[in-house]
Amino acid sequence: MNATGKYITVDYQGTHYDICNQRSREWNHPYEYQGCGETLSNAGCGIFSIAHAACFLNGERVIPEELADFSCENGGRGDDGTDRPALLAAMQEKGMAEKCGFSYNFDGLRNDLDTLHDHLMQGNAALCNLRVGHIVALTGARIVNGEKQVLAADPYSESADPRVRDAVRECIPGSEIISPIRNRQDLICGWQQTHALFWVALSTVRDFNLLYKING
Repeated sequence: MNATGKYITVDYQGTHYDICNQRSREWNHPYEYQGCGETLSNAGCGIFSIAHAACFLNGERVIPEELADFSCENGGRGDDGTDRPALLAAMQEKGMAEKCGFSYNFDGLRNDLDTLHDHLMQGNAALCNLRVGHIVALTGARIVNGEKQVLAADPYSESADPRVRDAVRECIPGSEIISPIRNRQDLICGWQQTHALFWVALSTVRDFNLLYKING
């Protein structure tokens, strides 16, 4: 069995997604915090999620390595959540956000879920946590049987993660990621399949940032 590479492409509801597979060790570009040796593979979820949002909003592929360097140079690399608004603010101020097809209103982390759902229904995007410590992009919204749901483009494809899976409502065919299961000796002892694009209950979302589509 072969592991999925750095990218997969998924066409869904009229949008072409270039999904960054964070599980791939090929994402070895440095993304260090306090000199601890992190790379995009083990620390780049926010960078990849911005790339996913940009792909949704304007159809452009963002180069994650370039955005990672921008983040490190502009105070956006740090603890999850606290430095995400700093990165988005720097992107807005220096024209990087516009290149990615969105604007940011400097409004920090939010948790008013009905506002988020309405925002996504209008064709905008967001960054959020579905569980503590991991950032995903949100690129759609719907209501099914009275429940508000959002579409997650998740670089680490956590559709089956115990902290997320009970809130998953639909996994999108074509977004499958095949990755090895390794033991503490780094021996491959099995394989798993997860999904990078899936619908999830709105109620599980926390600490989100609103990204506004730039109408061209």
